[in-house]
Amino acid sequence: MASETEKFFKEIYKTFKAHFGDAAKHYWVYDSDLCPCCQTWPIELMDYKGEEALSVNAYMYRDRGVMIAYLLCPACAEFIMAQPHGVPTAMHPTLEKNLADAYLRHLNSMNA
Repeated sequence: MASETEKFFKEIYKTFKAHFGDAAKHYWVYDSDLCPCCQTWPIELMDYKGEEALSVNAYMYRDRGVMIAYLLCPACAEFIMAQPHGVPTAMHPTLEKNLADAYLRHLNSMNA
């Protein structure tokens, strides 16, 4: 499943690159076992229209020109999907901060 997910993230990156152009320099995958939104629940399969699914998402961290790909826990995914399409929730600022912080920790760990 990991290679399928990686392939999917690469496809998402192509879309980001087409949309953001040179502003999208590369991508990174948030790979913690805990949801980057709530940082409480594990990332796992969820039921979506009677099928098992993962909530695959991406965020453009513009400060660094990186698309951050991530998965959500079922609870956060269901909450976000219940909102009108394209309307950010109150959870989005926290999610984006958590993802950016995780990415910066990743960069710092490479320099240590």
